[in-house]
Amino acid sequence: MGLPFTVEVIPGGDVASRLQSHLAAPATVAVTCLPHHGPAKTVDLAVELAGLGYRAVPHLAARSVASKQQLAEFMVRLADAGVRDIFAVAGDAREPVGPYAWSLPLIEEIAATGGFETGFAAYPEGHPTVPEPELTELLLKKQELGSWAVTQMCFSGDVLSDYIARLRSSGVTVPIWAGVPGRVRRTRLISLAGRIGVGPSLKFAKRSGSLLRSVLAPSSYDPSRLVRSIETTGAFAGLHIYSFNDFRGLPRN
Repeated sequence: MGLPFTVEVIPGGDVASRLQSHLAAPATVAVTCLPHHGPAKTVDLAVELAGLGYRAVPHLAARSVASKQQLAEFMVRLADAGVRDIFAVAGDAREPVGPYAWSLPLIEEIAATGGFETGFAAYPEGHPTVPEPELTELLLKKQELGSWAVTQMCFSGDVLSDYIARLRSSGVTVPIWAGVPGRVRRTRLISLAGRIGVGPSLKFAKRSGSLLRSVLAPSSYDPSRLVRSIETTGAFAGLHIYSFNDFRGLPRN
């Protein structure tokens, strides 16, 4: 694998100790924030990983942050642990539990506090509730405050290539990391994909003949062909690997 990469993990169980057996520090590890976990578990794991020498990137889901005070407390904990990056998303909670209904106000709050580089999400296959022109407009606003973007998980190099070309022509200039699945067991990929907001990518896979076979037929999905396609474009800053906590096939850093 020629591109730099980050690995996304899900809080729960002994994830930190298992990760150490497959990926050495100081690799970059993103920690997702699911509604049923909440941001506190994300921050806890990010602090733990930072203590083990990883470059931890916690996801903070705007709709799951209860108050400005809670956000401030999270940022103090993360800063004290040496965490330098935060990935801000709207989150999958149906209703906000606090003052942040979507990611831009959260990014603004983090930027106003200072001390962190902020990333944000990009959607190569669109968003179920936001039209594409509005998504692009939001990316243009976010890049004024943020530093990079990560795409929703996608199974198609062509889709990703076309998407980044459209972003660049629209004036989005921040580095874009391509979100790809790792070598994940088929059953785990299917069962968890929808829970982290990648359902559209699976629908795309099911419409795509040979792609369907590569995703659903083997016991584990093999991303090698997709990775080669992304590397060939030369347009992406790196790969963001959705591991689903299945670490056996991670590349060596």
